[in-house]
Amino acid sequence: MKSNLVTVNAKIMKIRTIKYKAPHTLMLCLLLSLISCKKKDLLYQELPGIYINKELMTGSRDSVSYSFAEKENNRLLDTIFIPVRVSGAPASVNRTVPLVVNPTTSTAISGQHYTILNTVVDAGAYTARVPVVLKRTADLKNNQVRIYLKIDANNEFPQLITNTKTPNTTNGNPLNIYTNVFLIKLSDQILKPDTWDLSGSWFKYFFGAYSAVKFKFIIDVTGRSVWPPYARYGENAPTSSQMDIYYSKMVTALYEYEVKNGPMLDENGNQVTFPKL
Repeated sequence: MKSNLVTVNAKIMKIRTIKYKAPHTLMLCLLLSLISCKKKDLLYQELPGIYINKELMTGSRDSVSYSFAEKENNRLLDTIFIPVRVSGAPASVNRTVPLVVNPTTSTAISGQHYTILNTVVDAGAYTARVPVVLKRTADLKNNQVRIYLKIDANNEFPQLITNTKTPNTTNGNPLNIYTNVFLIKLSDQILKPDTWDLSGSWFKYFFGAYSAVKFKFIIDVTGRSVWPPYARYGENAPTSSQMDIYYSKMVTALYEYEVKNGPMLDENGNQVTFPKL
């Protein structure tokens, strides 16, 4: 009888143990699940950032040389647009683009040589273009000034992105890695276009080796002071037929100059010539 009673009590204790253990186990599982979710939120929540979208730049992706001497004489202002792109999800409100000038490396004076216009990334958008207004001043006739642009972190874009990678890859590696700064070299002097010697450039094909004397001669003879990248891309770019006409004009004008004055020499003492096409 005693043995049976012990057996019954043991069964009751076992049942009780199972009965009260289950709720505690369930609560423990739920708690661990919540902690796990919070950890995942912390691990995968990406702070918003913004960067200069150099994939959209034509020609040199890190800098551009701008000279008012290549423009019309009455042009006192011009604008360069800097494309930017948001990293992360779009927002439900407008956000200010924190494009600024690095004062330690720049020689241009804000308000005198340039003005950066306040720009926002519209709600729901990923991209924007920041206008940098360039100003023609007397000192640019003898000096070239530099405007080093960069992105600073702010409250709306706290994540500072120092490098971006091209989406195109070779063997899994990005073709290009871009720093998040951009240089504008500003003057009112004849400067070599950044894309003169690059592959596919019509500058090099139709006009040959660069010199400041030759380029000024080209501007005067053709009457074209505004040249797009590579002399062939962008707004109001000349067609190949127009470039053929420009080439013929240059060859004829150089011949007429040499008949009257002898060989034209550039700033380095080299004779100005044009390639035979």
